[in-house]
Amino acid sequence: MKRALYVLLFLLFSKNLSAADLTADTYWEGLKSSVTLLYQGSYMQFRAENNLYYAGAAVPALWYSFEEDKRITHNQMKKRIPKYMQVASDLAPVLSFPIVPIAAFSLGVKYDNPKSVQFAKETFATMYLALVESAALSVVDIHERPKKDKLSKWETNFRGKSSFPSGHVVPYAALTLKTLQFYGPYWAAVPGALFVATSFQRIRDGKHYLSDVVGGFFLTAFAAEGVRKAGKYQDTDTAYKSIFDTYRIGYTTYEGVLGPMISFDW
Repeated sequence: MKRALYVLLFLLFSKNLSAADLTADTYWEGLKSSVTLLYQGSYMQFRAENNLYYAGAAVPALWYSFEEDKRITHNQMKKRIPKYMQVASDLAPVLSFPIVPIAAFSLGVKYDNPKSVQFAKETFATMYLALVESAALSVVDIHERPKKDKLSKWETNFRGKSSFPSGHVVPYAALTLKTLQFYGPYWAAVPGALFVATSFQRIRDGKHYLSDVVGGFFLTAFAAEGVRKAGKYQDTDTAYKSIFDTYRIGYTTYEGVLGPMISFDW
């Protein structure tokens, strides 16, 4: 896995650093912007209206997952792990390095594509915000892993004993959500499929319960919307806008009475 990482980084930098405008200062400014988005997204996720939608889905999904965790997880652990699931899962820690954001940023600067640059920054901020939050939440004693043997350093050195939520699926979840936001559902299907395959692998391998991967997804979704709000970028995909920007949920008052409000923007 380390060898694959080195090869990818070599190919990336050997190709893209040849451009005159891709200097160390360019990357440094991009990193500072990304970290700023991460910081702002960390508190703006609690103000993002779209996270109300995610919360509405997360509550019943997590309730069901916790209720059925042992049954579903133990049934899945009896099944074999196909090669494609294992490969997808093994690649996830590699993608926890900012390989995709660096590539998208480099190409965006090189070809003067602001959308690619913004995609890189928001993907970086979303992924690392969710990873930090996942590590912090794992310190809370919710439940340990179904199987505690043969854990890698990634699974022990960077988080607490609780397996909730899964940090392993965060890179794919961040890529899926940000690809959906910027480039639409067809491109998002690729990291989305890798997310699903990795989620099954983690459960079948006894490293996580169902609730862990569900929690990892929604944690990343909340971070993604917080970063989106911080980024204030408007050129999002049409399908994404139709899902998240067409409807508004809130509250209103009429003759002194408070009530719910649902608005439509068609």
